[in-house]
Amino acid sequence: MAKIYPFKGILYNKKKIKNLNAVMSPPYDVISPEQQDNFYNISDYNMIKLVLGKEFAGDTQYNNKYVRAAATFEGWMRHEILLQDPKPAIYIYEQKFSAAGKTWERLGFIALMRVEDGGRSKLYPHEETLMAPKMDRVELIRATQANFDCIFTLYQDPENKLFKAMRKSMRRKPFIDVKDQDKVVHRLWRIDSRPVINKFMKEIKDKSIFIADGHHRFEAATRFKNEMKERNTRFSEDEAYNHVMMYFTPVEGKGLLVLPIHRLVVPVPHLEINSFEEELKQYFDIKLFPYSKKTEPQARKKAIKEMEKSADRHSFVMGIKDIQRYYLLTLKSEDLVDQMLEEEKPAAYKHLDVTILHTIVMKKILGLTQEEQISYAKDIEESIAGIHKGPYQFVFLMNPTRVPDIIEIAARGEKMPQKSTFFYPKLLSGLVMNKIVHGEKIEY
Repeated sequence: MAKIYPFKGILYNKKKIKNLNAVMSPPYDVISPEQQDNFYNISDYNMIKLVLGKEFAGDTQYNNKYVRAAATFEGWMRHEILLQDPKPAIYIYEQKFSAAGKTWERLGFIALMRVEDGGRSKLYPHEETLMAPKMDRVELIRATQANFDCIFTLYQDPENKLFKAMRKSMRRKPFIDVKDQDKVVHRLWRIDSRPVINKFMKEIKDKSIFIADGHHRFEAATRFKNEMKERNTRFSEDEAYNHVMMYFTPVEGKGLLVLPIHRLVVPVPHLEINSFEEELKQYFDIKLFPYSKKTEPQARKKAIKEMEKSADRHSFVMGIKDIQRYYLLTLKSEDLVDQMLEEEKPAAYKHLDVTILHTIVMKKILGLTQEEQISYAKDIEESIAGIHKGPYQFVFLMNPTRVPDIIEIAARGEKMPQKSTFFYPKLLSGLVMNKIVHGEKIEY
């Protein structure tokens, strides 16, 4: 059962912060060091100080970015830079953006969700996580006792019941209306009407919830809950620390955009290109797109267009350092990858483009054994620069993972290879926050 609850959100005080655009930031995991400096300089009250504080050479156990985030958060609350809503609410969140030559609109809502144990949970992750970023988020929760970012989740609502309820609540002016540096518009509305909140709680309780983005944050919230539970001999599940702030959007929504994450591979010792190409031909149909320095952009564009057209046949574009041609690799038969993977893996997992690429090309042919040999990039220009100007030998440009495959794999309890999905745009940090109050119970 998916148990959601309204909460008394913490938001920026518009009487003291006149320009809300200056205090918002992207989530921590997409911010470069240069962007971090920029957000620090934009405003003394930018969310960057909470979600991704700076590290200094003299940091200690008692003075570090997590301790400073907690002190900053407490100070902003004390000086009313941030204010807590007086009534529990669910927050409607709309994003409007442009991508792939189209205008998109994504609609969802923010609420708390109870962190359930084991088989009782109807929450399904789809991606493997890494220990270091997970522990980074654990330390932040421990120090601040707060959720600054939402976990991004999906639910199925074929009858559009909650979508219609959200639309009704958007008839009045949004409480927050900001635009980020990528020109994505973010709007927020409050719902504090008990009958409407009850409708949301009722409609969502029997649904399966799928994590789209925020796997490390969810695992951090789960670990924090378990730590607190061990200290509490009267644990009842209603405790505030047994809940985490989440964003829910319907799978059927028209603004659900997944972008590809491309792969870059470090030089492979003693690789003979002709033998490599011959081995590729055992598994893939290959189409070449030769280029000169002048015609490279046109050749790349043609190769990507062909890849997109043949997405259902599992295609990707490969580039190799110092070789002036792109390769369009299209899988000859799904049976080839089926034979290499465990039988219990579902077909949707076996037939993911990222699974095919990692299983056949990277592991079997190139013999890669370490995750450090592979890097990831979301931008095509950045990916291509990796072989033309950077230290990489291979680039693989990918098609995006399909949402139905994500849902099917997650529902079966499987995890995709890392960096399989990039839901665009990211959720903005700073719209609403959740304070985890010790001794407080979440009841409604």
